[in-house]
Amino acid sequence: MGTNELVEKIRADSRERVVGINAERDQKVAETRARATAEVAVIESESEGRSRRECGAILERARGSARLEQRNAVLAARWQVLDLVARRAQDKVLADPGYADAMVQLAKKYGRPDSVVRLSEADSRSLVARLGKTLGEPASIVGGVLIQTGKEELNFSLTENLSDRREELAPDLSQILFQNS
Repeated sequence: MGTNELVEKIRADSRERVVGINAERDQKVAETRARATAEVAVIESESEGRSRRECGAILERARGSARLEQRNAVLAARWQVLDLVARRAQDKVLADPGYADAMVQLAKKYGRPDSVVRLSEADSRSLVARLGKTLGEPASIVGGVLIQTGKEELNFSLTENLSDRREELAPDLSQILFQNS
């Protein structure tokens, strides 16, 4: 075998080796691409699932918040109606012809000689002559009577009593007023 043949054989072997290396490279690139595509698919799948769960959780929190706001708005509206009922009851009591007599009777029944009776400003002007008790400064009440004897104070104010009654009667009033809601 001559030099030319040897050189030709080396060149042929080199070309075969280049073809083999290129084929191996192409195979490795294809495997890497396939692995990367599979990993991307897994990541996208996991991400999509996580996104759906997070979206569902956000939607559920929003629905819960909306339900809570609606419930609070309904409760606030109901309490406004109950407050209106209490104000109307207060107006009816103040307009009642027996109101003045009832206040005088309360002051006489529970007031002692050393007691100070406080009424609303309007009641103080109209009932001062009928009380027969020491009348204190007008109280910031709508109606009723406050009787102070030493450190003890009896509170017969209309607002206080109606407020207490409103709390007691709220379930019954709600059932009557809101029976269909």
